[in-house]
Amino acid sequence: MELVFASEWPRGDSNAWTKKWTIDPACSWSCRNTVAFSGASGCKLSNANDGESQGGKLHIVDPDRPWEVHSFNTGHTNVIRCIRWDVSGTRLVTADGSGKCKLWVMSNHLLNDWKCGGTSSVEGETIVALSWLHIGLKVSYNVERTDSPNVTEKFSRVKFLPSVLQYGGKAIEGWIAITMSGLVCVTLIKADGDLVTATECLGESRTHVALADIAFTSSGHIVVGTSDGSCRCPIQFYRLIVKYNKDNCTIHSEALPSLFMQCCTDPQQKDRYNFLSHIQFMNKEAGDQIISCAGGPTGACIECWNLRRESLGVHKIFQASSPPRTRDQQPSIVKWTLSSHYSDPSNVMALALPKLPLNLSNKSIYNGPGMVFSAAFQDGSIKLLHRVSLKPFAVFKYEGVKQESGQQVKRQRSHNNNGKQLSCMEMSASCCSLIGVDKSGTLCLMKIAPTLGQALDPGAARAHTIAQVVNLLEYCIVTCYDWWDLLLTITPGMVDTVIDRLSEAFNRQPKPVQELLFTRLTAVKATLYRLSSGGTGKSADCHAKLLLNAIAVTFKSLLRPTTLSSQEKGLAEKLSAVCSRSIETDLDKIMMNLDTKEYVIEPATIQSLQQLIQWIADFSLFLLSNVPLQQTYANRPGLSMLRDCNVLCTLRELLVIIRIWGLIKSTCQPVFSSTSENVDGLSTLFKLLTQVWLCCKDDTYTDFDDVLIDECILLPSQLLVPTMESLPVTEGITGRTHCKLPMSFHFESTSQHVPHVTAFNPSATPGTELSTRLLTDKHTQKHDIVRRIHLGVAPHDELKQCTRCSCISLVKSVAKAPALRAWDQRWVKSCICGGQWRKISINV
Repeated sequence: MELVFASEWPRGDSNAWTKKWTIDPACSWSCRNTVAFSGASGCKLSNANDGESQGGKLHIVDPDRPWEVHSFNTGHTNVIRCIRWDVSGTRLVTADGSGKCKLWVMSNHLLNDWKCGGTSSVEGETIVALSWLHIGLKVSYNVERTDSPNVTEKFSRVKFLPSVLQYGGKAIEGWIAITMSGLVCVTLIKADGDLVTATECLGESRTHVALADIAFTSSGHIVVGTSDGSCRCPIQFYRLIVKYNKDNCTIHSEALPSLFMQCCTDPQQKDRYNFLSHIQFMNKEAGDQIISCAGGPTGACIECWNLRRESLGVHKIFQASSPPRTRDQQPSIVKWTLSSHYSDPSNVMALALPKLPLNLSNKSIYNGPGMVFSAAFQDGSIKLLHRVSLKPFAVFKYEGVKQESGQQVKRQRSHNNNGKQLSCMEMSASCCSLIGVDKSGTLCLMKIAPTLGQALDPGAARAHTIAQVVNLLEYCIVTCYDWWDLLLTITPGMVDTVIDRLSEAFNRQPKPVQELLFTRLTAVKATLYRLSSGGTGKSADCHAKLLLNAIAVTFKSLLRPTTLSSQEKGLAEKLSAVCSRSIETDLDKIMMNLDTKEYVIEPATIQSLQQLIQWIADFSLFLLSNVPLQQTYANRPGLSMLRDCNVLCTLRELLVIIRIWGLIKSTCQPVFSSTSENVDGLSTLFKLLTQVWLCCKDDTYTDFDDVLIDECILLPSQLLVPTMESLPVTEGITGRTHCKLPMSFHFESTSQHVPHVTAFNPSATPGTELSTRLLTDKHTQKHDIVRRIHLGVAPHDELKQCTRCSCISLVKSVAKAPALRAWDQRWVKSCICGGQWRKISINV
């Protein structure tokens, strides 16, 4: 385990630690790798006149840009105790000490623009536990089948009933909260956005609850574990059944077997521990294993308990009088049994349990990600403990951010007891990274090696890491989770091996599965290539593939014949069959094999897509201009696509569609800057693309002949090769995560950071084609990655930028045609590369 970075607040910032504040902050990490955490200075007023409490502030951070933080006041009048992301990673629920819960949603799907979506409250109550209700979606990670060639066997959909069902058996979203007085509060979100809230007592009477945790079962039940924080009282468990009918929500509670921690009941140890610090379910989707922590002046004890069904012994008198019974009919009882324990001389400050839904058998020997949980102790140490045996795998000493000046060192030492302890932690979805916040408000990120601290030689450790990373990347591709946290464990020397294994696994999948996962796989490859020094060109090619595939899907979806029987192929399938079978280089002769009358659509629709049509032509021209350089500059953008048969075939199909649509609406045809009026741009591009395609058809790669190379050399003298705008650029810490020393940052406002954009100039000196410039540059055009339009030198409209590839786009859509509106709507939630949008401001 290694520290990757630590981001602290500037000196004197109101969000930093103060002597007046001792309540721990809360944090949460979404499946889209976005961190939310609360402020640590809850009692300090930001302004003496407005009386606004800093304890109600929420901070949103993208860990790839840890210097940027978006902070906003939530309106909570008490300190925020719980923060939870939903399963999609786009909504938040916060709960405070006054019983108020608030729902937060992204405005226009922007990471740094939030609005309140509703509020529920239980007046006078303190929320001690919070969780989103389960909606019935679960993809299991089958560790016993990681060698299977089929991804549907590696990661299988598990039958899991939602926590609350509405009419028709559909899941209804919402959250559940546990209060300090023993109340359970369930809030449901209706289809129109209104909230329905119901409360019920957990037990027969109200009791004090200091610690609580929530889990879910496959039968749709909710399991709640509670404790009053005392070693003298048992840890109580309850089963909840929530029903919703006609805007009414009802809660039924049933007591389950309870337990006493063994260290608190052992006569030899009971005086050593006098309080319980944590109780958490190991698996939030099972509720049959719990981790409990007791503390005292001599240290802490961590115990792992399992809920099991055991057979009851029957007296022989009753055995003789009763008929023979099967094993399932034997009397049994459900009870908690202690499986393992671990003692430490320091008390536990925070726990981080694994999120990876492992499907483990009793005889499983799996020892990879998801098999450990993290415990932070009062002495500043962080330990990885095995989830079953509680055996320590790795130990890390958290020392915070280094201070340089003597005054800062003195201040650091004076607050050592508060600033060097992690108050809250959470693991990433892949369990390969750990985020934590200390009492000074410093956010730190640690990476967990897939080897889990095992003593392996370098070769075995590298092979083990690659195997685990490939499986986890496939899991992210299937589940649509973000994979940024996995990049921390990949070194530049592993990139090519990881990509090759991903490609091999992808090629073994059935054709429908390949079509489904192609976009996600290409986005993963684009990110991986950025980790290597020579992968900039291939990363740009993957980015172009994503856009090309999206345009191809959009264009082909508009091809709708007037009549179609169940046995006939669609127009897109007919076009693909003709282009893949024919080796004709003449575009007009290809059209003779098609019934062009069936490809007719509305002229207004064609005209609205002119910018996308122009990009197809420009990109084809750009690719062909690279043919003479394919043996000289291996890392140049576009060269890897010249050997991609699918890309070349897709371009040929799109050129045919563009030529047919040009017969309907001549103004929609791409515009070329040619030196002669007799040059037919589309026909020339189709001819040369076909010749390049024939060199790699059927995976039989042959060298380009001299005639083809000569024609491509003369091509820039006939048609002006455009500059390819908005190529991906890495602004975050990706690619710098393998520094020997941890990185240190200071939080700053997002408006203070100046974003960049990258352009590619094919006519530049070899090796300097890629140029990065500030978006505040007064001399160059800004380009919309989604709409493929120029925004001018100083755009006045609101802009958004991708958090991964740094490309920009307009926030508000100006499209009027239905086809273009559908294209814009496709990229509202995320960029073409899969990254999230964030709002930016450019002041030129």
